Amino acid sequence: MKTYVLGTHIVTIDIINCLWGKIQIDGVIGLSKREESDQISGYIYMADYCKQKSINFIEIKDYNLRTEDDKKKLLELEIDVLLVLGWQRLIPNWLIKHCRIGVFGIHGSSKGIVRGRGRSPQNWAIILGEKTFSLSLFNITEGIDEGPIVETREYELSIFDDIKTSYYKVSILSAEMILAMFKKLENNNLCYQEQFGEPRYLPQRLPSDGQIDWNRSSMEIYNFIRALTKPYPGAFTVFNNNIIKIWKAIPFNLDIEDYSVPGQVVKVFHDGEILVKTLDSFLLIQDYNTDIIIKEGSVFESVNFSDQIKKIIHRHNMKYPHLKIIEEIEILAK
Repeated sequence: MKTYVLGTHIVTIDIINCLWGKIQIDGVIGLSKREESDQISGYIYMADYCKQKSINFIEIKDYNLRTEDDKKKLLELEIDVLLVLGWQRLIPNWLIKHCRIGVFGIHGSSKGIVRGRGRSPQNWAIILGEKTFSLSLFNITEGIDEGPIVETREYELSIFDDIKTSYYKVSILSAEMILAMFKKLENNNLCYQEQFGEPRYLPQRLPSDGQIDWNRSSMEIYNFIRALTKPYPGAFTVFNNNIIKIWKAIPFNLDIEDYSVPGQVVKVFHDGEILVKTLDSFLLIQDYNTDIIIKEGSVFESVNFSDQIKKIIHRHNMKYPHLKIIEEIEILAK
């Protein structure tokens, strides 16, 4: 049985490492080298990793698999099982039909695969402050995350998790589901469970959607920052037309007499960490990037979070008017 992995994301490597020595991987299909301006969040050029592991690397130029050269290259491969691990695009029907046993992918959301199809599910789960995340290994069809389910797992999203640790959990559980599937394939008893219920979708997020609204609670802003930290472009704030990327922060509750306004820098500590006023308390910014000197009393600009969500919803509805967004995000726009 010939197994190939289609992936070009940091999670691709972590899942393969979890599978290494347990199943045979005959090749990895990944994107060609990209300039930084042309990279997706979490992108990785898989050639070096494949060389280190002595895995055949098949280099693809088009993320959507539309070029004739890419199609010819893939159709020349004998593929029984194609594992789609960190390839955030739909798989064309010609490739699905080419794979003898099937094409299998991982998708999850805090609401499960039916109620949370679409984009950026882990980011949205952390932004929404969800406590659990449900993963499904499913047989990929032409639609968006709608194929029959093979395996499911669930994990806790604690207040200490960020998008990076969430990916680590996904990597471990994805490998566990894949190994369970291969065992069933070997025993010829693989079963499929059809999805049911009205699907809902998560809208795509863009880097420009990451500006902070300081008129929210410390916990809400904390969730926002940890959801968008590396390998994503990061949450940011603006001061005097300068963008300040914020990678790590924690709520900082302190009962003191305070006359500052949300977004105002209350304290700059000796090591450069910054204490900023929020709606209900303070936020300690521990890791950030800026080319300017930040002083006490400075007030960071705020966006209106509700308006920000409305823009995301409008963008989704213009592109996918037939795909209903999950209720939890619609509520944020009110």
